[in-house]
Amino acid sequence: MNLRLWLTGLRPKTLPASIAPVLVGAALAVRRIEQLGTCIEIYPVPAACLERRALQADLTNRFWPVAVLCVIVALFLQIAVNYANDYSDGIRGTDEGRDTDEASAIANKPQRLVASGVPAKYVLAAAVIAAAIACAAGVAAILIAQGWWLFAVGAASLIAGWFYTGGKHPYGYAGFGEVGVFLFFGLAAVLGTEYALTGSVDALGVCGAVCCGLNAAMLLMVNNLRDIAEDQQHGKYTLAVRLGERRAVMLFIACLVAAWLLGLYVCVTLWMPWGGILPFAGIVVSVRLLLSIYRHQFRAALGAAGCQTLLFAIAVGVAAVL
Repeated sequence: MNLRLWLTGLRPKTLPASIAPVLVGAALAVRRIEQLGTCIEIYPVPAACLERRALQADLTNRFWPVAVLCVIVALFLQIAVNYANDYSDGIRGTDEGRDTDEASAIANKPQRLVASGVPAKYVLAAAVIAAAIACAAGVAAILIAQGWWLFAVGAASLIAGWFYTGGKHPYGYAGFGEVGVFLFFGLAAVLGTEYALTGSVDALGVCGAVCCGLNAAMLLMVNNLRDIAEDQQHGKYTLAVRLGERRAVMLFIACLVAAWLLGLYVCVTLWMPWGGILPFAGIVVSVRLLLSIYRHQFRAALGAAGCQTLLFAIAVGVAAVL
């Protein structure tokens, strides 16, 4: 077994899309926990103020254990989805032509495990192990946070991860992959993290979740634009295949603009007015992303899309702290 090949199967450029929404949710949670302790200084201290400060102390004490567990859940869930995708596409023949370094370099696409001759059952086992780690960390986080409805979110995430390319009727083959990514690596990840850390969600969290969802969807759109010819040949009707390359690129640009505007709003709201400067620190990455798409340099575009996702999370974190 080639260790380098297994590391390639992790699809490292997609991993920021799993970590970033947890960082955003945690950053927004920090802001809300700090605000709980804000009370008018009068004597005697009002009972409502004492309750809020007691809640603040409780949330602060469990913040780091829950936050770390949320990162583990998101990271290993992404790894599980990546291996499951490799398994499902491999047995369907969708990854044909990605069996060697030379073939992958010619096709300008990464090598895949099953297509390279790794037994499919081993790739499936790797996906199951990663999913089990995500489940264990998720259960621990829920028990600490006592957010029982998060069990349903976790179960839905696992089911969505498998049926993206697995099963008889995978939704990734019907053009709904971007929708699934938006929901689970955007809304569910950010709002689930915020809820686990604070016990509730707010409107700013929704804005951050939508922004993360758009960034994650764009990462998948780059991947699908790269594979548009092969996907169509193998009956994989992704959104890019259904729209055609030109309209898919137009949709990509619309998502990029929307994500930028939302990111700007979140950062300015967190740190008025200086937070508006933070998103512009990553404008070079966005320009590089667009240029790479137009030049069909999809490996560079994937790296830029992953970097942009992480930069947004860092910008939100800095704005929340400052």
